[in-house]
Amino acid sequence: MNISIPLFSIPLLASAVLILLGLLVTPFSVRLGVIGIGAGSVILGLVAIKDLPMGFEVQTIVLFGITTVVGLWMISIGLKEQHRN
Repeated sequence: MNISIPLFSIPLLASAVLILLGLLVTPFSVRLGVIGIGAGSVILGLVAIKDLPMGFEVQTIVLFGITTVVGLWMISIGLKEQHRN
């Protein structure tokens, strides 16, 4: 599978910044870190599926579809209310 992703795509750079900020924030606030990484993953997955020349091939949909689903799951975990005992 040959995937050529444009390196200077604004949405992909935004997703990289969100993931980086999520990693940097995690030691201070795990919740914000998980939400940032998840949001970056969702943007990455959707942009890759939509904008890649072969975005609707089975391999690409599976790979970046899983990335999108995991990103959504991370956002939902980060937004869940904590239960305190």
